[in-house]
Amino acid sequence: MRIIAQNLTLVKPRDKIRPMNHVIILAAGRGQRMNARKDKLLIEAGGKPVIYYSLAAFHDRGDIENIIIVANKDNKSEIEKMLNSYQFPHVSKIVIGGISRMQSLEKGLKQMEKTAKKDDLILVHNAANPLPSQEEIDAAIARAQEEGACIVGHYITSTVKEINKDQIVKTHDRKNLFAAQTPQVVHFGILKKALDNALKKNLEITDEAMLLEAVNQPVAYVEASENNFKITTEGDLTRLKAVLGDVPEDFRMGIGQDSHVFEESEKGLTLAGIEFKNEFKLKANSDGDVVLHAIFNAISQALGEMSLGFYADELCEKGVKDSKKYLEPIIKSMKKQKFKINSLGLMIECKRPKIDPVVSKMKKSLASILDMPAARIGITATTGEELTVFGHGLGIQCFAIVSLRKA
Repeated sequence: MRIIAQNLTLVKPRDKIRPMNHVIILAAGRGQRMNARKDKLLIEAGGKPVIYYSLAAFHDRGDIENIIIVANKDNKSEIEKMLNSYQFPHVSKIVIGGISRMQSLEKGLKQMEKTAKKDDLILVHNAANPLPSQEEIDAAIARAQEEGACIVGHYITSTVKEINKDQIVKTHDRKNLFAAQTPQVVHFGILKKALDNALKKNLEITDEAMLLEAVNQPVAYVEASENNFKITTEGDLTRLKAVLGDVPEDFRMGIGQDSHVFEESEKGLTLAGIEFKNEFKLKANSDGDVVLHAIFNAISQALGEMSLGFYADELCEKGVKDSKKYLEPIIKSMKKQKFKINSLGLMIECKRPKIDPVVSKMKKSLASILDMPAARIGITATTGEELTVFGHGLGIQCFAIVSLRKA
């Protein structure tokens, strides 16, 4: 059999053009309800400004082609500095917005016309929503690709009342209510049509979904993550800082430690300001109260001050033995700086005396000495399995951790 070879040209099918995803970050609001001297978007939380997190949520994805920021004339330069500091190359432009959300959206969309195609997706996001999850962004994009538009939000959990000036009008079924958040995702062509309609009819809107509703465009929805909330009040900012693990400016923490060996020839142990007459005394120039000494060091560390010896040596020379007196200088300094003890935790290592049976008595004493609730004092103890001199019964060691807050 004779085989005749033919030259075959393989024609590769044309790749389907994938729609691009674009983001408009709305940052032109004035944040009047925040009651802060600084633009809320520029206030730091977790060491970075609020708007940083809103940008990073989209910029660090692999499916975002272009980001437009709509700022106001007062925060534009600071946002530019932030972009230079943290490097957001996908941000192509910062434009100045209008006095309303719709006007700001119009400015951003007009800039987006230079790159976006009809079937591309536009993700409109409030800069004041810093923590949208990647999962909800994924879900919103997927639903918008299928149905044209999608928003994220939260199911209503409280009973909702409709009111007039004087009284309740009716109660609404919360099962049918949904609190909108951002991002709100929609095809560019659909959003452009809806915005043109709203501008022509001079409609007042509070989010993009309202634009779409006005042209009878169906809008899907997906549940937002619990941390996707808008920063509107100081309470919201405090919540954001808590989520990010930020330590408030009016909060301090310190760790202190002290240890002494037993005298073994004289009884009269002092611990937490309490005298245990039948236990051996600790060897020290003072009464050797390791608990109060550790607490002193913890408070002093939280305030950024010196160790116990810096203050106590002079008192020792004067013959002062009562460790409660040693606490007075650091308590005075704490009050001068307008702090008070928020919580106190003690970890005591010793073989004797047994600590657990006297914990309540110790808490009561410390609460009186430190002027704080006994409920905010925690005391635990260990023998150390005899791995240290304290576990062998030769002395007592105490660690203290204290948190301070502005009074």
